[in-house]
Amino acid sequence: MLFLKGGWELDESKKEAALRETIEEAGVRGIVGGKLGKRSFKSKTHDTFYEGYMFPLLVEEQHEFWPEQNVRQRTWMSVSEAREVCQHWWMKEALDRLVTISR
Repeated sequence: MLFLKGGWELDESKKEAALRETIEEAGVRGIVGGKLGKRSFKSKTHDTFYEGYMFPLLVEEQHEFWPEQNVRQRTWMSVSEAREVCQHWWMKEALDRLVTISR
């Protein structure tokens, strides 16, 4: 599951940004599925709101090294474990939507 935080460049689509972010932040590459949800959130460092989009990702490659590996941790877990550690209701909602469409 990927939670894209609205950090896409002007010359890329949201799905292209999601692919780029998966490599930068988690060191994985795969197939991005359809949008699971959208959420507005306030920046922790700036006094502004951003849009975040949630997409599922079917992981096809896992890299041993990636750009943000010193500041991010990649953890594989079950759906129930993921639901327990989701910090926001909208993340749980996106996870529930993914489980529903996967059945």
